[in-house]
Amino acid sequence: MYRYNWRHDGSVESDVRARQLARRIRKVRDMAVRAGYLRKMLREMPSERVAEVFVLAVHGAESRDPDHTDLLQCISLALADDACAPLREAVRRHLLAGDQAAPAALLTPPALEPEQEEAAFQVPDFGAGRPLALGERKSLARRRDRDLLARVLRDPHPDVIRIVLLNPTVTENDVLRLSSRRPVRAEVLREVFRSPRWIVRYPIKLALTLNPYAPLDVRLQLAPHLTTPDAERVLGGANLPHALETACRRMIDRGHLH
Repeated sequence: MYRYNWRHDGSVESDVRARQLARRIRKVRDMAVRAGYLRKMLREMPSERVAEVFVLAVHGAESRDPDHTDLLQCISLALADDACAPLREAVRRHLLAGDQAAPAALLTPPALEPEQEEAAFQVPDFGAGRPLALGERKSLARRRDRDLLARVLRDPHPDVIRIVLLNPTVTENDVLRLSSRRPVRAEVLREVFRSPRWIVRYPIKLALTLNPYAPLDVRLQLAPHLTTPDAERVLGGANLPHALETACRRMIDRGHLH
């Protein structure tokens, strides 16, 4: 197994190593495999080095550097996995200790899901004459009936959504409608963010960033991927969180420099 030496030699050398890492993982074409490979590498690294790589990826992506943009995409997917929760928290603490509050915010999920309309939690009517149990709805998510999947995609439970996002019958338009839905549970949208199959698609990134029901940490991780016009579009939203407003303004300012 390939191992990377993350000995800290200074900012220039660190940037070179991050770029080398980005180019190495890019050779793995399947995004799910790529994220899994990077996840294993990150878990073998000291958390302070992971924090260093994460900051370089964020700043590079905000400068529209393609190597760092790809690295940020992959590291976001890698750290979003539940198995990386302890590492993600350790990285966040290193960033805060190093006066890196802005990058730390990208890894800080909301403590509580905000109060939402009851419609966001309603289970669809599957025509069975009774409410279906969670296990039954998971089973339906694996079927290839298009009419049925349209209902499954409105399910409020993230476990059901996680399964249906893997269904080969689901299309980008289906996921785009899901990502744009309002109201919707935040954790349902987080499942889209965690999907290697779908989050690599720019329209999905944009829809999640625009959606006020998406978790703030998800929107912040996606903001560096936005084009200047789309960052301006996000700024036009109502009640925009301050951190997201700042991130979008950085993208706009740096876009005008290129």
